Amino acid sequence: MRLCLCNFTTLSETQKKMILTWRNHKDVKACMYNANTISEAEHLSFIESLKTREDRRYFLVQNEGMDIGVIDFNDISKESAVMGLYVNPTLHQKGIGSLLMDAIVAYAFETLKVHTLKAEVFENNAKAKALYEKFGFCEKGRKMVHEKEVICMELINEHR
Repeated sequence: MRLCLCNFTTLSETQKKMILTWRNHKDVKACMYNANTISEAEHLSFIESLKTREDRRYFLVQNEGMDIGVIDFNDISKESAVMGLYVNPTLHQKGIGSLLMDAIVAYAFETLKVHTLKAEVFENNAKAKALYEKFGFCEKGRKMVHEKEVICMELINEHR
């Protein structure tokens, strides 16, 4: 396994367009707080904004040269970060979520050196919740977002 994290701010135009296509895929949108279709202008503006943000990092993840998904970190502080991910919706092989989670956990604790990694998942997304639990995340609370219940989960570095 050879994972490569490609920072969104260094992607080619082709890669940026590919990620926009993934993000606007119905299966990906359904799991996002913003389920609207993102325009190309919005997408490119968002990527440009990442160049000056210290509290956010987004990566295209490649496994042995294959584009497998996206991971992100938001609300980054010395103490914690909120993680997110989505799998390339055109791939239908098992284990990609685990590869992305390996990259997330390593980056959060080894590069960002945060104490706590946080995740939020819609209550009806059993597959994502099970993946997070497999990696040691524990439920810490619940909240409502856009009239949907969200499970707030955490992984503490020394508990992984």
